[in-house]
Amino acid sequence: MKKRHIVNNSLIVLLLVASPTLNAEIYSYLDSNGVRVYTDNPRPNIKIHSTAQATVSLKIYKFVDSKGIIHLTDKPKNSRYKLILQGGIKVPSFLARIDSPSPKKRKFKYKSLIQEVATSIGLEPALLHAVIQIESAYNPKAVSSKGAVGLMQLMPGTAKRFGVKDRSDATANVYGGARYLRHLLTLFDNNIELTLAAYNAGENAVKRYNNQIPPYRETKNYVNKVMKLYRAYQALM
Repeated sequence: MKKRHIVNNSLIVLLLVASPTLNAEIYSYLDSNGVRVYTDNPRPNIKIHSTAQATVSLKIYKFVDSKGIIHLTDKPKNSRYKLILQGGIKVPSFLARIDSPSPKKRKFKYKSLIQEVATSIGLEPALLHAVIQIESAYNPKAVSSKGAVGLMQLMPGTAKRFGVKDRSDATANVYGGARYLRHLLTLFDNNIELTLAAYNAGENAVKRYNNQIPPYRETKNYVNKVMKLYRAYQALM
């Protein structure tokens, strides 16, 4: 009888990424809800997303049951599983966070905080939700390739400017980002589109283009995506 193999889903992902025989390209896009989706099956107009590498410490355990079926896992449930492989592998950074909670669960977790911050700073909760969803998908541990951190993706200079000592602290991060949004709204006469453009590209970039959205593709797409979500959240709140 041939032996069969059973592996868990997260292990499949890691084994496929680590496999030297796999030559698949990873593509990404934002869906209609602003959630980033990763796939190896590209669709029209979807560009390859360049991701940073992260090292994942991997342990693989093996157990052969009475029927000769081989079970492989990185999360053994009992002492019958024996360690057969241990080491570190390089994977795209988004896969290093494969087991993090879904955006919907994270959104629910921070709903009260966002409402509290919005009320305190004088912002619409809908705007804060939209920015956070596009910036980090409600992931407080999100780190960009440029070094932006947390729910509001604060850069070191912005964090310091608005009194955030620990960018990884979710509460401090949201308060800091909200203060920055409030500052930008005041600076640009409550023009939300210019505020979002400045949040993405910097306020000096907006000023440099005579208080218009800079002609950067990334910034234009960012403003469009956040505005779409902002209007959707307004209708729900």
